[in-house]
Amino acid sequence: MKLKLKIFLILFAGIAIAYTACKKSSTPPPSDSMLTPDVVAGQLATTLNQSLFGGLGAFDVSSGLSAPSTIGMHNSSLSGGLKLTSGFSQPLNAKMTGSFASNVTCGLAIDTTVSVTDSSNGTTATITGSMKFNYVCSNSQVSGFTTNDKLTIVLASPSLNLSYKVGEIVTLTSSNPADPNANISLSGSLNSDGSYQYNTGTKKSGTSTFDYTLTSLVISPVLGDIVSGNATFNTSGTGPKGVWNYQGTIVFSGNHSATVTISGKAYHVNLQTGVVN
Repeated sequence: MKLKLKIFLILFAGIAIAYTACKKSSTPPPSDSMLTPDVVAGQLATTLNQSLFGGLGAFDVSSGLSAPSTIGMHNSSLSGGLKLTSGFSQPLNAKMTGSFASNVTCGLAIDTTVSVTDSSNGTTATITGSMKFNYVCSNSQVSGFTTNDKLTIVLASPSLNLSYKVGEIVTLTSSNPADPNANISLSGSLNSDGSYQYNTGTKKSGTSTFDYTLTSLVISPVLGDIVSGNATFNTSGTGPKGVWNYQGTIVFSGNHSATVTISGKAYHVNLQTGVVN
């Protein structure tokens, strides 16, 4: 479960609904109309799936159990934005502690502040905050890790300004530490809260909140799939395509599928495409 630190891209999750909600219709609804639960269901499930597998969030659980040593940003084809990755550019200003015994990784704890700024194609991004990371071991074998991250992300471009706060408190544990391909269990919380402002065109603005609580997810790194487990969510926001305010549950059933329930109605979602049945 290599910690790839792709947290930067999560800021696009908050505005994804505003961009995609009304593509099925040639006539956009008024800005104060309520987005339908099926639209929100598809976005919620796919955003969480992409967060866990490295597209929108901090983790890529298809990789191994190693800690980040450096941090930096570069261009990403996804959403035309930037992403933050480990093993690139600026080193972490981290305080590392631990009693390492026979395995230098066991007992390792990283407590660091983050302050990174980068510019590309007229867009400037700044990430500040704190990260706490420590390994969990069993019989001197790395079996998982816990992390507690709180970051503020600011983006400024000629067309769009964004400001987001991202938090995550997550514990990941391997079902078989000796096997790098073993399934992974994950529990914890992911959340983002922010606002955005268009600088061109209609110059609309919006806000969004996404909160997930994850319980006993079982993830296959080999298949890149959430095999089982569940999550609760709370999301709300406003934007050019409408407003939303929903709470509910997500139950993962393997084969890249999940059932999102909102107000007692179930929506079956393909986690790879976002298609709702």
